[in-house]
Amino acid sequence: MKTLFVSDLDGTLLTAKETVSEYSMPRSLNSAAKAVWGLRQNLPVILYNGAIVMEPWNGNKLYNSHFTGTVRADIRRILHEYDVWPLVYSFLGNKERVSWLRGRETEGMKRYLSRRAGDPRLNPVDSPDELKDDEIFYYTYIDAKERTDVLHAVFEKDARFRCIYQQETYQSDYWLEIMPAGTSKGAAATVLKERLGAEKLVAFGDALNDRELFRAADEAYAVENADEELKKAATAVIGYSEEDSVSKFIRDNLEKYH
Repeated sequence: MKTLFVSDLDGTLLTAKETVSEYSMPRSLNSAAKAVWGLRQNLPVILYNGAIVMEPWNGNKLYNSHFTGTVRADIRRILHEYDVWPLVYSFLGNKERVSWLRGRETEGMKRYLSRRAGDPRLNPVDSPDELKDDEIFYYTYIDAKERTDVLHAVFEKDARFRCIYQQETYQSDYWLEIMPAGTSKGAAATVLKERLGAEKLVAFGDALNDRELFRAADEAYAVENADEELKKAATAVIGYSEEDSVSKFIRDNLEKYH
């Protein structure tokens, strides 16, 4: 039996230092690459909560859930109405870009950007018009909860969008992530499972944005530090992320999946 193992990063495979421990390295895509430096990349990866499935060795996109032109125009109108300018994730041709309106960064966005100094994706713009030719697939607004609540209420009630709204794992900031309806880690993992010809999908996670991944999986394991609601949806609960629990689970149960 061919089994596909899919693990979340933050809070699941990664330690609190936002890295994979030496134990979990079998010895990466910008922010993920920095975190998992050293992992062999001979399988596609799921990015942006399922918006993109990519082959990291060549940048080829196997799956891309992006906004249509009409929806993009409506998003821009809403952002202008509320005078909010988030991070915009897009592709211009094969070049991935993370853009934002220069001078309109929130403190949360500044922290995000400071941790990614030198990232070739970073693309400050002076006008949203500079992104008119980009294929936009994701928006992220990072700020204090009271300021993100209002925007979340607007997008959450619109059936064209899927929103993920939660506190950042390692900071006090709240993140509002906006993507096309139907986008999820579960949908992307299903595409990947079928493409690889896997018979079983085994998933690992810690946060509520892993719920769709768990629903799509044949078996789903929550780490001990996971959200209590996610634990209820899990096949079982394993150890803490700090204890290399994902790697140890696979090591100890590998014969079961042959």
